[in-house]
Amino acid sequence: MHPTLEQPRYFPDLYASLCVDIRYWLAPRLPERYTISVERGLSMTDESGATKQYRPDASIDRAESPEAPYADAIVVQPPSFSVEVLGHPQRYVAIRDKDESLVTTIEILSPANKMGDGYEDFRRKQEQLAEKGIHLVEIDLLTQGKRRWRDDRVDQADYVMAVQRAGSSLANVWAAALGEALPAIPVPLLEPDADVPLPLEYILQEYLAKSGLGRRLR
Repeated sequence: MHPTLEQPRYFPDLYASLCVDIRYWLAPRLPERYTISVERGLSMTDESGATKQYRPDASIDRAESPEAPYADAIVVQPPSFSVEVLGHPQRYVAIRDKDESLVTTIEILSPANKMGDGYEDFRRKQEQLAEKGIHLVEIDLLTQGKRRWRDDRVDQADYVMAVQRAGSSLANVWAAALGEALPAIPVPLLEPDADVPLPLEYILQEYLAKSGLGRRLR
């Protein structure tokens, strides 16, 4: 990551492009039972019966034929550390063959997710998703703002990628510093399907090359 990309001049385009690029990377590598969509709204119902609409940045939901084999050369790095997930999510994995139940959300954090009311809304939404038995993948490429993980190691990291698997009280965290390559992280699916590797540095470099920003930010 280049720190300039956090500026308001660049980040909205980076944010939107990475959502689409992540979808295009993952779609042909998913087993046939899944499809992947970008910025699709989903409804969550709380204990009082109230319904609220949420829009994850990328959601994996049900069925699409893979168009390409897995990239065997990609190696998912081990996490930098694990952090305790506050609260007590229900420990179950949603079954999602033909009923369109959500399996995994991939969130690229925006500035609105990390400050003020937006931070609180994002934190509550993630807690509700976890309680529903949904895998959470969070990609935080912003050095400023709050993070929902209460751990000094998270606070000290420039960039944070976290994977909270359904039913787990821990989230695996990948930390990256300014100037370091972003890691390849796993995207969990339903058992017994294997995780799909997501090579963030490769996707970022493809974006920089296609947008022309790579030349400008050297």
